[in-house]
Amino acid sequence: MTFQSKAGEFNGAGLFAAISFDDGKTWSHKRLVTPGGPERIVNGIDRNQFPLSDTRAEHNGYLAAIQSRDGRIQLISSKNHYVFNLAWLKALPEKPISK
Repeated sequence: MTFQSKAGEFNGAGLFAAISFDDGKTWSHKRLVTPGGPERIVNGIDRNQFPLSDTRAEHNGYLAAIQSRDGRIQLISSKNHYVFNLAWLKALPEKPISK
């Protein structure tokens, strides 16, 4: 999937968040949900390992999300807990690090 960064477009894969301001007609902001950094192998569910990096996020699992009273979005996957806010989702990330 194609994502935007401050340096332009890049291809990424895995878990991402997106937001629509027109009841789902368009999705103006989307961003990979990943801690980023250089590629490394991490443990996923069912003893499955996967690469995690600036351009690769968690790739499978069950998800649940809610926006807490403080405005932060709490996202829980089968393995991890992510917390971000609307400002983070709308901001463009830096140029992804290559392998």
